[in-house]
Amino acid sequence: MTDAAVPARQSVDFSTPETAICAIEGGLSYRGYSIDELVEQSNFLETVFLLIKGDLPSQEQLADMQAVLTASAVLEDDVLLWIERLPFNVPSIDVLRTTVSLLALSDAYEEEMSANDVWETLQRLLAQLPLMIASRYRTAHGLNAVEFREDLSYAGNLLWSLTDREPTPLAERALDAFLILSAEHELTPSTFVARIAASTRSDFLSATIAGISVIKGIWHGGPGRQVIDILEAVEIPGAAPPIVRAVLKQYERMPGFWHRVYRTSDPRSEILRSFCREVAAEVGLSPMEDVAAAIETAVWDEQNIMPSFDWPAARLLHYLGLDSDLFVPLFVISRSVGWAAHFIEQQQTPQPIRPRAIYVGPAQREFQPLSERG
Repeated sequence: MTDAAVPARQSVDFSTPETAICAIEGGLSYRGYSIDELVEQSNFLETVFLLIKGDLPSQEQLADMQAVLTASAVLEDDVLLWIERLPFNVPSIDVLRTTVSLLALSDAYEEEMSANDVWETLQRLLAQLPLMIASRYRTAHGLNAVEFREDLSYAGNLLWSLTDREPTPLAERALDAFLILSAEHELTPSTFVARIAASTRSDFLSATIAGISVIKGIWHGGPGRQVIDILEAVEIPGAAPPIVRAVLKQYERMPGFWHRVYRTSDPRSEILRSFCREVAAEVGLSPMEDVAAAIETAVWDEQNIMPSFDWPAARLLHYLGLDSDLFVPLFVISRSVGWAAHFIEQQQTPQPIRPRAIYVGPAQREFQPLSERG
């Protein structure tokens, strides 16, 4: 090949990449639609279609998607056997990562994935991730397997399989809101990793495994057990100020507060707060909401910091009767949609993401032979 035949390498600024998926400035929106409107008028599956395809689905397109999910909602016996064999002390997020790796063995692509390949893989993943989580949870708790029901929504089936109880309409709507609000949030660390995988022309399940590996880190974000621990430690609203001061004296921040992007309130937190109050009242846990409000006031008085999405999200999942070990896996179900959207978008860029580093190590040195080093 002559020099003239070598394609020119494009210069890409990876510090501020462009995206048409999610906007944070001026209010969080997906593909131009406000998250407030999506939570109020749409549902999780419509939001999935919007993020991947760019527009809200027609009735026929939504029905086709639901048919694919129903047909794909089955796990192979070998996968179920592996889930049962894993020790019960292994966190659910690690079980999920391992199980997705098993799925990848039978979902290999020899050539570069097209956008449609990614879409088809995502639909199968959305059908099977809940089965992985439910199978693990029910096995660990000695419960029999349950089949997903066509009369329940996606969120309703999650609740049905994980709590063994008939979900109320409010509970379904609340979890649906959580899934919508968790689906996408621009370039989080796990999303950036998914884009890196796409830029190297890897496959989407590999990107998903990478995303799960990053999202389990305590600094990534997502609802965690720490929020519930703080609420249970405070117990009554009047105890909030001294306990908050003690926590902040020992740690830099209160769990569930502060966000790297938002300098005022997190719009997702504002939406979930109302669901927290309603669900807490329905299940008889309103006193915990009073404690949460007192903690918010105490943190504001000490640091002028507002809650992040994690603060109400952890409470909501707790009120819905879900074990804290399930919080991050449920977050992964939803965020896999954002990973897929960014994976497809990154495929349009003709070179891998390869940032440069600023070297700060020792200056150039002369090599000393081993015999002269003493």
